[in-house]
Amino acid sequence: MILLPAVVETVSDKDTLVVGAGGFCDGKTLAAALVMGADGAQMGTRFLATQESDFHQIWKEEVVAAGDRATLIARGFVGPARWLKTPRSVEHAANTLEKSPGVFLGTPDDLSTMDMSLIRYEIESIKATFEGDREKAMMAAGEVAQRIKDMPKVNDMVQEIVKEAETILRNVPKLLA
Repeated sequence: MILLPAVVETVSDKDTLVVGAGGFCDGKTLAAALVMGADGAQMGTRFLATQESDFHQIWKEEVVAAGDRATLIARGFVGPARWLKTPRSVEHAANTLEKSPGVFLGTPDDLSTMDMSLIRYEIESIKATFEGDREKAMMAAGEVAQRIKDMPKVNDMVQEIVKEAETILRNVPKLLA
């Protein structure tokens, strides 16, 4: 949401589509993306928590159960990652702060010198997620998880998102009057 207007201004033209990502989960946020000039919105965490999603059931349930401030940042395989807050991810964040503090300061990991226990921990935690081991699982999700409260069928969800966005966009001129 923060960078989207700048990206639209910089690259959008008739041959280049711009899709917003990060924080989009419903018709309100889709409408916001469109009003800011995007051609659409990517909704990763929202689609993760659907009946047809092939993510493990515990992952989907944890997204739906996530409340306010339910995510945190810690080391991930490709840099900083956002994880659902669990005892396991809280421990990983503490280990990241101790063993790889550059993640929080914008300095990439140096794989030749970093503590490989962090990577082993991540591998073990991701494997546990796909095995359904809730105690050892660590699950990535966007901050938008706190706004997701159900696990609908994809078609129903998309229809609702489009309907909500259309209603909002139809009312935009009234807001400007």
